[in-house]
Amino acid sequence: MEKVEIEARERPQIGKGLKNLRKQGLIPAVIYGKKIGSRSIVIDRKAFVKGVLGSVAGRNAIISLKITGEKGQGISVLTQEVQRNPLTDEILHIDFRHIVMDEAIKTRVIIELIGIPAGVKDDGGVLIHGLREIEVKCLPLEIPDKFEVDVTALKIGDSLHVSDLSAVAGVEILTTPTEMIANCSPPTKEEEVAAPVPTPEEVAAAAAAPAVAEEEVKEKSAPGAPPPPPKTQK
Repeated sequence: MEKVEIEARERPQIGKGLKNLRKQGLIPAVIYGKKIGSRSIVIDRKAFVKGVLGSVAGRNAIISLKITGEKGQGISVLTQEVQRNPLTDEILHIDFRHIVMDEAIKTRVIIELIGIPAGVKDDGGVLIHGLREIEVKCLPLEIPDKFEVDVTALKIGDSLHVSDLSAVAGVEILTTPTEMIANCSPPTKEEEVAAPVPTPEEVAAAAAAPAVAEEEVKEKSAPGAPPPPPKTQK
């Protein structure tokens, strides 16, 4: 498990000057936990994006927050929540959860599917990615970066579930074993809409229509033919 060090400093002005902080490349954040209560801080955006989000472990990377002016090894935390601007995707705020290295914690780990199922490659099936992360309980340093699931052997109709995951020493999986992770479904076929079949009456009417129209044209164009009677008004 990766461990990342990030410099931080106290933020006394809660709720004030947040825009200015972000313009300076800083992210407002909060550390919370049973043993330390709640502390408001700011950290460098680039350090967090590169060191945490850009790491293999991602949000499960263990972070050591070095608070300016404080001695010691720093505060060990995990990233609990990252709030973003829905329009610009800018990071607005971060919640950090304080952890104790010798105490087991609950967290979520992503699932990554590896390979192309035989049912997709040979029979045109469709791979359905169900569960994308699972909940585990373990010591902080034993948190897996991810669970890799090989799907190459899946044929049409085959599925993989949480119960099929390989056991990891020191890691307890809390997610229900019957939850589906991946499924190889049959190919989808587009239904062809059949053209409507005309009834005998419709066929006869269609055949007679050209003859009637032709007869009307002959009557109108015949020399000396009387003009049509005027329409009477009611």
